[in-house]
Amino acid sequence: MITDGVNDSGGGSGEPRLTGAYETWTYGRGSAYAALAVPLAEARFVPAVMTLPPGAAPEDLADQPTDGETGRVLLPVLWKGLARRAQTAVPWPVLLDFGEPQRRGPLDAGIVNRQLAILTGPILASTNRTQPNFALNAPLVTGTVSPAVRGSTAIAPDPRVLAKVNRTGARLTVMAVIDDGIPFAHRNLLNEAGDSTRVEFCWLQSATTNGNLLFGKEFTRTDIDALRTTHGPDEDAIYHQAGALEETDGASATLGHFASHGAHVLDAAAGWRNDGADLDPLRVIAVQLPPSVTIDTAGYRKDGAVLAALHYIFARADEVALAYLGDADANLPLVINFSYGFSGGPHDGSDPLEVAIAQMVAARKAQNKPTTLVMPAGNSWADAMLGQIAPSELVVGRPFHVPWRLQPNDATSSYLEIWAPATGAPGTYSLALADPQGRAVATGANLVFTTGPGGAPVKADLSMSGAVVGQVDIAPFNAAWTRARIALAATEPRDPTLPAAPSGQWSVSLTRTGGAAPTGPVSCRIQRDNDPYGYVRGGKQSYFDVPDDERHTPDGAPTRIENPPRTFVRRFGSVNGLATHDQVTVVSSHYADTGRATEYASAGPLSPVPGAPGAVSVSMPADASTALRGSLAAGTRSGSAIRLSGTSMAAPLYARRVALAHLDSAIPLPQVQPLKAPVSQAEDAERPLRLGQALAG
Repeated sequence: MITDGVNDSGGGSGEPRLTGAYETWTYGRGSAYAALAVPLAEARFVPAVMTLPPGAAPEDLADQPTDGETGRVLLPVLWKGLARRAQTAVPWPVLLDFGEPQRRGPLDAGIVNRQLAILTGPILASTNRTQPNFALNAPLVTGTVSPAVRGSTAIAPDPRVLAKVNRTGARLTVMAVIDDGIPFAHRNLLNEAGDSTRVEFCWLQSATTNGNLLFGKEFTRTDIDALRTTHGPDEDAIYHQAGALEETDGASATLGHFASHGAHVLDAAAGWRNDGADLDPLRVIAVQLPPSVTIDTAGYRKDGAVLAALHYIFARADEVALAYLGDADANLPLVINFSYGFSGGPHDGSDPLEVAIAQMVAARKAQNKPTTLVMPAGNSWADAMLGQIAPSELVVGRPFHVPWRLQPNDATSSYLEIWAPATGAPGTYSLALADPQGRAVATGANLVFTTGPGGAPVKADLSMSGAVVGQVDIAPFNAAWTRARIALAATEPRDPTLPAAPSGQWSVSLTRTGGAAPTGPVSCRIQRDNDPYGYVRGGKQSYFDVPDDERHTPDGAPTRIENPPRTFVRRFGSVNGLATHDQVTVVSSHYADTGRATEYASAGPLSPVPGAPGAVSVSMPADASTALRGSLAAGTRSGSAIRLSGTSMAAPLYARRVALAHLDSAIPLPQVQPLKAPVSQAEDAERPLRLGQALAG
């Protein structure tokens, strides 16, 4: 039986809730809707982010003895440049081994919490019983994991590149890409002579392990060159022998498709162009995330894999510096393109993964190593996924009704987050839900909560006709926010025997019942639920359905401006929820022919301030025109090309510009300033988002 992980410890007292809101749904009531590649009855290895209390190090928990039933913490490649035992909480990527399934039972939330409580015993004993926090991903296929890691060998430098660095003073630079469907044998990634790849390292996180890394498979430049020598231009044979097409984590192998998101992004960022630029000193490090991360657009499965990817990139960049410059601490420029994101989160830089990413980038910069992280603004400007409730609308005793429309034929869960700001004094609220027929949804608990760090967590199932169709989880997120997360089951589950949440307009009612009024707006954010490029999972995007959401201009064109002030649905603030910290360059998009903003690109705050969380920094021409959408870059096989549109395609165009400036001292590094979307029809027509307005030099 799948349980909720709170009161299932046998004695009824419950174990510490170390997993978060999304985990309690996916590893509990909602597991049947999650389309996990590894059934929980067979799951053993789970990537995660472990946030340790001050003074603790990840090595304190690593490789504890196991009896096959009790779990253990395994460590992937960790960058040596991030300080251990810091005086602040530090997140680390880990791989959790929950033991042999046949000795443990299905990996539900109850087992997860009990094992985490055991694992954290040594830390609790040494840090005044401050609990570590865990954010879990989807389980990995057992064959992708190698607990007995051999470790990769040191790389030998490409002699031609070494000669250029020593003879001509070429500035060695690393371009790192984290994405899906990485074509590491593509000819656009070869050196000028065409006899060796510029890809120094490539990590396929969900491929069958070769023992070099804790999970997945690593290829060095020597490995890739050997594959090309054996198979020549037959890239199908290369990827088959490499195992890049075989282990797909339960999804179709995107590298087997004509095109992939990662192929387009990698080529745009680092692929050869007939523009006279010498790209030989531009060395490439690529990480292909598991399909389970890419396919989950809500973003909960991402943290462990993404943070492990960044540690790997930083560590391997140091190895490139050692091989070519003779010093792992040399000031080797590193440009990272990460064209991923999600629509949820606090949007103030305090998401735990954002905190971890910002810590790493800042630490590398502090070591005098130029580091640029580039991310897209997002594509949800006009998708009605952000709503805001003004403090004046939260009058005591008067409910505010949030109209949340679920689409029919949705095979995936839908998620809504409500972010209530903390105040000097607590505020009290109640939450209620009604289905599209106006019927109250039974919860089995009174959904009353208090904002602020001292608020007690609230968790309840949502039931209709005795069947659980959703879950509410309310808890303090940090000192600044209290988050209510609502999960609703698929409206048309893949398994027709499962309960379905009715499609139509649900009503989520938030009522302030007393206490202090909020000091700022309460933000309501719907998580992305569409099918990412290259995947078909049956996701249908839910949205806020309000009549005064002006999605089109009078002539029928999609709008590029904000709604009237009192409209619940907002567009400013819809920026990528993973790119709202101060260590990232956020890239928007415009049409190349007119310079006008695209109608899909998300925006940051209405009045961005330099360095403010979520400020969009620059716009790049990701679309040729409104008639010819997208920009052209490589498909998965050499000689192929495809047009793809979106801010994910704009980001690598900017990353490439930064890399070229590092390579050639005659090209100035671009200086960016906050860039905002048009705020009126007149401004939309008169103030194009041209590149020159956002980049100096």
